[in-house]
Amino acid sequence: MDTPQNPTDDVLIALNRSATAARLLSSAVHEVNNALQVISGTVEILESRPDVDPTLARSLERLRTQSARAAGALADVLVFTKAPIDELIPVNLRDVAVHSIALRTFAARRAGLALRLDADESTPFVVRGNRGRLQQALLNLIVNAEQAIAGTKGTIVVALAADPGSVTLTVSNEGGEVTVQPADRIFDRWVSTRSPHECAGLGLWAARQIAEAHAGTLTLEERSPGVKLVMRIPRRS
Repeated sequence: MDTPQNPTDDVLIALNRSATAARLLSSAVHEVNNALQVISGTVEILESRPDVDPTLARSLERLRTQSARAAGALADVLVFTKAPIDELIPVNLRDVAVHSIALRTFAARRAGLALRLDADESTPFVVRGNRGRLQQALLNLIVNAEQAIAGTKGTIVVALAADPGSVTLTVSNEGGEVTVQPADRIFDRWVSTRSPHECAGLGLWAARQIAEAHAGTLTLEERSPGVKLVMRIPRRS
């Protein structure tokens, strides 16, 4: 079999693989969810028996807790994958940030990274937009930060701020640097420092497109050390 020689072909093949994986994931999520319901139901039946000894009761409690945790993780995935991509509604970016961090916390911890939210709990970070698209943009920013500081045991901070005209969402990492020159090329399509089979080079491009579709902006601020990506979206009028 001939191997594609055009780098763009490699990217398109990688995108096709991702699309196929997404379809398989959707089916797998439903299958695992069904299995978790059976496990939870069985645990509930066993816990209700009067003759359960303390050791078994503690084991059943752990099983119930972990089953609920797994079901919650799957629910978070489904919320993202099933979010409508054509409706415009009031969206609280704090909710989007909390949900996005929940989706990436496990992967970040496995990589030895810390991921946290910095947002005032009393401030309404509400914009008018499409929740699914905005979450897609934020997830892309978080994943980009994870890749930038992989192997460093660093920290990724998702922060929210608001003024009378806009909500500002930033994703910053302590460490890492932009190796693409000029730096703003990181927002061009197909631009990536990673293998096409790891990354198609569309994450930051898509995030900027989504920000601009919401009458906002996505810009890069280089720090020493680290990188900050800043998305500004007009507040709900």
